[in-house]
Amino acid sequence: MTATPPKPLNARCSGVYRTPSSLFPLRQTATEAGLAWSNIDLKRVTNKTQLLAVCEREFDFPETFGANWDALADCLQDFSWRRAPGFVINVMHAADFAQAAPEDFSLLLEILDYAARYWKKKGRVFIVLVDDPSGDLPALSL
Repeated sequence: MTATPPKPLNARCSGVYRTPSSLFPLRQTATEAGLAWSNIDLKRVTNKTQLLAVCEREFDFPETFGANWDALADCLQDFSWRRAPGFVINVMHAADFAQAAPEDFSLLLEILDYAARYWKKKGRVFIVLVDDPSGDLPALSL
Protein backbone atom coordinates (compact mmCIF):
# COMPACT_ATOMS: atom_id res chain seq x y z
CA MET A 1 0.00 0.00 0.00
CA THR A 2 1.38 3.43 -0.96
CA ALA A 3 1.05 6.43 1.34
CA THR A 4 -0.74 9.47 -0.02
CA PRO A 5 1.84 12.11 -0.87
CA PRO A 6 1.51 15.38 1.03
CA LYS A 7 -0.05 18.33 -0.76
CA PRO A 8 2.32 21.01 -2.04
CA LEU A 9 3.22 23.75 0.39
CA ASN A 10 2.01 27.24 -0.46
CA ALA A 11 1.59 30.61 1.22
CA ARG A 12 -1.84 29.64 2.56
CA CYS A 13 -0.02 27.13 4.80
CA SER A 14 2.00 29.89 6.47
CA GLY A 15 1.61 29.99 10.23
CA VAL A 16 2.79 28.67 13.57
CA TYR A 17 1.87 25.04 14.26
CA ARG A 18 2.65 22.27 16.67
CA THR A 19 5.24 19.84 15.35
CA PRO A 20 3.68 16.79 13.69
CA SER A 21 4.49 13.34 15.04
CA SER A 22 6.67 12.69 11.98
CA LEU A 23 8.64 15.43 10.28
CA PHE A 24 9.81 13.25 7.40
CA PRO A 25 6.93 13.87 4.93
CA LEU A 26 6.97 17.61 5.56
CA ARG A 27 10.76 17.78 5.35
CA GLN A 28 10.70 15.87 2.06
CA THR A 29 8.01 18.14 0.61
CA ALA A 30 9.88 21.26 1.77
CA THR A 31 13.13 20.00 0.25
CA GLU A 32 11.45 19.20 -3.06
CA ALA A 33 9.97 22.73 -3.10
CA GLY A 34 13.39 24.28 -2.43
CA LEU A 35 12.27 25.77 0.89
CA ALA A 36 14.91 26.74 3.42
CA TRP A 37 14.68 24.52 6.53
CA SER A 38 16.02 25.76 9.86
CA ASN A 39 16.22 23.94 13.17
CA ILE A 40 16.11 26.15 16.25
CA ASP A 41 17.17 23.99 19.18
CA LEU A 42 16.15 25.53 22.51
CA LYS A 43 17.29 22.61 24.69
CA ARG A 44 19.81 24.58 26.74
CA VAL A 45 18.36 28.04 26.12
CA THR A 46 17.24 29.76 29.30
CA ASN A 47 17.05 33.44 28.39
CA LYS A 48 16.48 35.96 25.61
CA THR A 49 20.19 36.55 24.97
CA GLN A 50 20.81 32.84 24.35
CA LEU A 51 17.70 32.56 22.18
CA LEU A 52 18.74 35.46 19.98
CA ALA A 53 22.24 33.99 19.64
CA VAL A 54 20.76 30.64 18.50
CA CYS A 55 18.55 32.45 15.96
CA GLU A 56 21.44 34.58 14.71
CA ARG A 57 23.58 31.50 14.18
CA GLU A 58 20.92 29.26 12.62
CA PHE A 59 19.47 31.89 10.30
CA ASP A 60 22.89 33.31 9.48
CA PHE A 61 21.65 36.81 10.24
CA PRO A 62 23.70 39.67 8.79
CA GLU A 63 26.44 41.20 10.93
CA THR A 64 24.16 44.18 11.50
CA PHE A 65 21.74 42.04 13.56
CA GLY A 66 21.01 44.04 16.71
CA ALA A 67 20.37 41.05 19.01
CA ASN A 68 17.04 42.35 20.32
CA TRP A 69 13.36 41.57 19.73
CA ASP A 70 12.90 44.28 17.10
CA ALA A 71 15.95 43.06 15.17
CA LEU A 72 14.65 39.49 15.28
CA ALA A 73 11.26 40.61 13.95
CA ASP A 74 12.92 42.69 11.23
CA CYS A 75 15.21 39.88 10.09
CA LEU A 76 12.38 37.32 10.02
CA GLN A 77 10.55 39.64 7.63
CA ASP A 78 13.53 40.22 5.39
CA PHE A 79 15.68 37.16 4.61
CA SER A 80 17.19 39.00 1.63
CA TRP A 81 20.46 37.18 2.37
CA ARG A 82 18.78 33.75 2.12
CA ARG A 83 17.37 33.17 -1.32
CA ALA A 84 14.55 30.67 -1.04
CA PRO A 85 10.94 30.53 -2.17
CA GLY A 86 9.89 30.02 1.44
CA PHE A 87 10.96 28.93 4.89
CA VAL A 88 10.22 26.20 7.41
CA ILE A 89 11.42 26.73 10.97
CA ASN A 90 11.48 23.74 13.30
CA VAL A 91 11.61 24.92 16.94
CA MET A 92 12.81 22.03 19.08
CA HIS A 93 12.77 21.64 22.88
CA ALA A 94 10.38 24.55 23.23
CA ALA A 95 9.22 23.27 26.64
CA ASP A 96 12.69 23.82 28.09
CA PHE A 97 12.71 27.47 27.02
CA ALA A 98 9.04 28.00 27.90
CA GLN A 99 9.72 26.78 31.43
CA ALA A 100 12.92 28.81 31.86
CA ALA A 101 11.61 32.05 30.33
CA PRO A 102 7.83 31.93 29.85
CA GLU A 103 7.43 35.61 28.92
CA ASP A 104 10.25 35.44 26.37
CA PHE A 105 8.79 32.24 24.93
CA SER A 106 5.42 33.91 24.54
CA LEU A 107 7.01 36.91 22.82
CA LEU A 108 8.97 34.60 20.51
CA LEU A 109 5.72 32.93 19.43
CA GLU A 110 4.15 36.35 18.78
CA ILE A 111 7.10 37.42 16.61
CA LEU A 112 7.03 34.15 14.67
CA ASP A 113 3.27 34.44 14.15
CA TYR A 114 3.60 38.02 12.94
CA ALA A 115 6.35 36.97 10.50
CA ALA A 116 4.18 34.10 9.22
CA ARG A 117 1.28 36.49 8.58
CA TYR A 118 3.66 38.93 6.86
CA TRP A 119 5.01 36.26 4.48
CA LYS A 120 1.54 34.87 3.85
CA LYS A 121 0.43 38.31 2.61
CA LYS A 122 3.54 38.38 0.39
CA GLY A 123 2.58 35.00 -1.10
CA ARG A 124 5.51 33.07 0.38
CA VAL A 125 5.62 30.01 2.57
CA PHE A 126 6.66 30.63 6.17
CA ILE A 127 5.86 27.67 8.40
CA VAL A 128 6.95 27.44 12.01
CA LEU A 129 6.76 24.11 13.82
CA VAL A 130 6.94 24.14 17.60
CA ASP A 131 7.02 21.09 19.83
CA ASP A 132 4.33 22.94 21.75
CA PRO A 133 4.55 22.36 25.50
CA SER A 134 1.02 23.69 26.07
CA GLY A 135 -0.69 21.86 23.23
CA ASP A 136 -2.42 25.10 22.25
CA LEU A 137 -0.99 25.42 18.76
CA PRO A 138 -2.98 24.09 15.80
CA ALA A 139 -1.89 21.12 13.71
CA LEU A 140 -0.62 21.70 10.18
CA SER A 141 -2.98 19.95 7.82
CA LEU A 142 -1.67 19.14 4.37
